[in-house]
Amino acid sequence: MNNQYELGYLAVHIGVGLERNYNTGYTRYPQVLIVTDAGNSTIRMIESNIIREFHQLKLRNIIALCEYQQLESVDENFIITTVRLTEKNKPIVKIAPFPTPYQLEQIGWLAMIDRTKPYILERFFDEKYFMILKRKITQKALFKYVCKKLETDGYVPKNFYSSLIEREAIVSTLLGKGIALPHTLGLVAHKTVVVTILAPDGIEWDKEKKEMANVIFLLAISKAEYEEAMIIYDLFVTFLREKATKRLLNSQGFYDFQVIAKDSLGCSV
Repeated sequence: MNNQYELGYLAVHIGVGLERNYNTGYTRYPQVLIVTDAGNSTIRMIESNIIREFHQLKLRNIIALCEYQQLESVDENFIITTVRLTEKNKPIVKIAPFPTPYQLEQIGWLAMIDRTKPYILERFFDEKYFMILKRKITQKALFKYVCKKLETDGYVPKNFYSSLIEREAIVSTLLGKGIALPHTLGLVAHKTVVVTILAPDGIEWDKEKKEMANVIFLLAISKAEYEEAMIIYDLFVTFLREKATKRLLNSQGFYDFQVIAKDSLGCSV
């Protein structure tokens, strides 16, 4: 497959067009912590300026410097402050009560970073469903093993395996570069999860073409979480574009995989 065909294939068969990208109807608004020792009137002015410029931001909390210093970590996505701060675990933008164009640009950059990416990785990728295969196994045997585990854990119904096989019979879910995305014909899962399987020795995926899969993302997607889960599409597109198979196969465990995935998406670990 050439790269354009791979991306088009992925877009069609995973259910979202390239042109849609993140326009899925699901939005996570970046949450902001404001730290200031200013008076009430100045605080209201700062709030007004920020909301006017960046309506997508959610100003979650406003605290004084002394309160910030007592925090072990910050839950919000980033911090806007009028005072000098020591950085904890989130980015900081220092502004004047009337922010300069440069300060607004800094806020805008942080506001536009897709906070959904790390969120989706944490929500739908689980160490419990991360596997490194050290032995040879057939595609059907792998599907049976994974489906039984998912069924036992309450993620999928009994017919998930048969739907997976039926879908695979229509056209191979191998996208190229050794990456496969097996999934069912419909959204039959009870809950959404991505099962990540690394197979250094490869699994025969297409007997006729003698093609092997080395990195498999088995998708169990529920109707309730479909729109939200489609954002993982960008991760698979990125892996294809970066030809990331070899890099992924170097993972020694789930943490290594997370580092590679977040790096590919431009997220901090």
